[in-house]
Amino acid sequence: MNGQPHFGRRATDLLDLESRAWRPMLPPTPTGVLGGGDVLGRHLSRIDELGRRVADLERDNRELAAFAADVAHDLRAPLQAVAGFAELLARREGARLDETSQRFVGQILTACGAMRELVEAVLEHRRSSYGALAPTWVSANDLVTAVLRRLQWDLDDAVEIGDLPTVFADRVQLGRVFQNLIGNAAGAVDPDRPLRIAVTARRLASAWEFAVTDNGVGVEAEDRSRIFELFQRGSGERAGPSGCGMGLAICRTIVERHGGRIGVEKAAGGGARFTFTIPDRNLGMRRADRASARP
Repeated sequence: MNGQPHFGRRATDLLDLESRAWRPMLPPTPTGVLGGGDVLGRHLSRIDELGRRVADLERDNRELAAFAADVAHDLRAPLQAVAGFAELLARREGARLDETSQRFVGQILTACGAMRELVEAVLEHRRSSYGALAPTWVSANDLVTAVLRRLQWDLDDAVEIGDLPTVFADRVQLGRVFQNLIGNAAGAVDPDRPLRIAVTARRLASAWEFAVTDNGVGVEAEDRSRIFELFQRGSGERAGPSGCGMGLAICRTIVERHGGRIGVEKAAGGGARFTFTIPDRNLGMRRADRASARP
């Protein structure tokens, strides 16, 4: 058989190659974050657990806010009674009280005033956090002018109002933001220069950014996040002798409920520049109009 071709062996080789060519290929077992039933199941379980925790935290926050509001509301009557009797004592017996006793009565009235302010701030925070929003088109220029009249402070010469836009927001809530920020600026006067406050706005990509800028004592760098928390005040001169640390927390709650953000930075030339954003609803309407106008 030497010199003759080995047909049988070649045919066998061809059959083997053909069988391997048609052998089905099994898909590899997935690996990694999305691979394998066990791994995917664990990740889905973690997502469900995180969702439950977030829901629990939101429920706890609502319950705590409701509890604080109930307590604050219940404190109103006894607080008014204490303040009322202290005022009555000062009127009827003030002339016969010695200097020390008169000072004690004055301290009672001062403490009652501070407590009343705190109670009203807690109730205000509750309303700002969970009260239903009533958004409408609001002229920011008209709103800031009304806020200045409501403050009843001699700020006409100190406040400069720029060209402010009309935004879609809850008028009452947005007014509280401007009132708190302007009042905060007015309470941070630098004794070495006259007070100046500027209320301005500028257009961002999809929102309006409002700014309340003052030339006061400024905000320390380490306080610029903390002062927006409940019952927190600045550690420097801006803390002032009064206030309960609720105004800026209320501002943050209102702004975030409108879909915006709030912050503070150092103003050029000294002082503080508080900024917050309100989404531009006009932008979405213009996009919808353009889409509907396409052929």
